Amino acid sequence: MKSYRFFASIIFLLLSQFVSASDCLAIKVTKPIEVVNNKADVDFTQVKLLHKDKSGICLPTQDTYILSYNENNMPFLAARIQGHTPNITFVNKNGVDYALVKYYSGNKLLVLKGFVYKHSSLEAIDDFTLTSNISRIEVSDTDITVYNSERHEDDVTRTSTTFGFDTSGTFIK
Repeated sequence: MKSYRFFASIIFLLLSQFVSASDCLAIKVTKPIEVVNNKADVDFTQVKLLHKDKSGICLPTQDTYILSYNENNMPFLAARIQGHTPNITFVNKNGVDYALVKYYSGNKLLVLKGFVYKHSSLEAIDDFTLTSNISRIEVSDTDITVYNSERHEDDVTRTSTTFGFDTSGTFIK
């Protein structure tokens, strides 16, 4: 009888741990992502994963995940960004489909990260991250222009830098 109680208490303990952990094992879908030049007609959604903090409260992660769908309409996590409010611009350059993801990472810091788009998936390009401290990055079919503000003693100047890009990353034009 004692062994039965022992095993029953172990099972209840394991079940209670699973139930309390499963409260937080979920994906919190926030909203669809705005997509520009969506010739592939693919839907993307930004999601936050939930986790328990040290005090046991279930909170969303700081990172945002881009959820995509494969040919069978099955969802999968296509990319992770360290920010919020992403939008995607598709550009076809030299036969390569690029997905340029803009998102905010901080107060007014706008980040542009480059991906190659293949069969509903996003493959990150290693040397393809640009930032603007005044939230202004313009994308065309061949170039990316990044605007920043620089402080020199009492003067504030706005600068713009034009970048070219390919599958190896970005380069100043």
